[in-house]
Amino acid sequence: MECSRGERLSITLAKNRINRAPERLGKAKVEVDIFELLRDSEYETAETMCQILPKGVVAVLGPSSSPASSSIISNICGEKEVPHFKVAPEEFVKFQFQRFTTLNLHPSNTDISVAVAGILNFFNCTTACLICAKAECLLNLEKLLRQFLISKDTLSVRMLDDTRDPTPLLKEIRDDKTATIIIHANASMSHTILLKAAELGMVSAYYTYIFTNLTAILTQKWESRDTESTWYVWLTVLWLQASLEAIFTVSPYPVEEKTKEFSLQRMDSLVDDRVNILGFSIFNQSHAFFQEFAQSLNQSWQENCDHVPFTGPALSSALLFDAVYAVVTAVQELNRSQEIGVKPLSCGSAQIWQHGTSLMNYLRMVELEGLTGHIEFNSKGQRSNYALKILQFTRNGFRQDGLLISTALPLPASRSAGMGPSLHPPEKCQGGQPYFVE
Repeated sequence: MECSRGERLSITLAKNRINRAPERLGKAKVEVDIFELLRDSEYETAETMCQILPKGVVAVLGPSSSPASSSIISNICGEKEVPHFKVAPEEFVKFQFQRFTTLNLHPSNTDISVAVAGILNFFNCTTACLICAKAECLLNLEKLLRQFLISKDTLSVRMLDDTRDPTPLLKEIRDDKTATIIIHANASMSHTILLKAAELGMVSAYYTYIFTNLTAILTQKWESRDTESTWYVWLTVLWLQASLEAIFTVSPYPVEEKTKEFSLQRMDSLVDDRVNILGFSIFNQSHAFFQEFAQSLNQSWQENCDHVPFTGPALSSALLFDAVYAVVTAVQELNRSQEIGVKPLSCGSAQIWQHGTSLMNYLRMVELEGLTGHIEFNSKGQRSNYALKILQFTRNGFRQDGLLISTALPLPASRSAGMGPSLHPPEKCQGGQPYFVE
């Protein structure tokens, strides 16, 4: 059976929970239709969008991966003034080019950069190494790099080559005696780097690893038995009211890079108890629906993918769940002041959705508590005023050891500024080479 991140199920769970809410008694039910594409292709995604637009849509959610599809969706939504919700990490930190119709539920690269800088400041660590999986890393973490450029601290930057083998870089870092290592890569590569580090004896108390990917410390790449490189794109159409207001979700990912949430407890034999492995999370486990959400995804996983243990919901699934609620909340609020109706649109005409701008304004005023914490957006469509939890690896799994609040995330200078007292600085933060990029 197919293993997945539960995104399709998360949309269904959100739909069912909305329909069962007491305040929706007597109102039209949310229904779901699903379409599929076979690959991450700008052309095919555009073609599908052009087939869907005549039905009338109020928002587009996703994809959870695939920059090609996301880019073309944002462009089409921008032209038609239809809101587009992103749930994936940003590819580039170029917000001035982000369309007004685009919002992103995923924490921004700027927030992650400031959070990493805050951890380094807390540890009083003046020397660190940044491992980049892609060249875009330098743009994504520009805020972090600038922090080093204006200080006397040293940051060495090393880039993975085309072989994607981190072993040579790790050996250089070990020889330089650099103890703090920042890893900016997807979940699969992050896990590969940590495994290679373990093989090289670099997971002792001497080292600290900081992962910038919110799922890196909880995910591992697993190889599909299907060797064909296939892309699946889910187009989920949610009919919100009798007037056929629709949302559809685009969620593509390649089979060979599907991810599975799992605990680093599986690496107990490789990781020293005292090694610092730090990452970030925005899951809100105190949410009233979180346990039921996780149990539903767990049950689905056991039924379809029992050869690999389930150890938690994927972030993308929770973000899509929250995105549905955000759109429904905004539509309901807007509908109080004006009657919303969808309009068949065409890629071949200049027509726009007349309610798009109003809905975007209401989406920027939405405030609610979701599976990923507080949901609120700033004027640029970026998520703001949410809690970015700092997690630390222990023998008993990851525990929360710090908390940073978005919107000008603070740079904690002491334990009283947001870090838990159990965080311990690495044994050595000095040494290494002057700032360089390889």
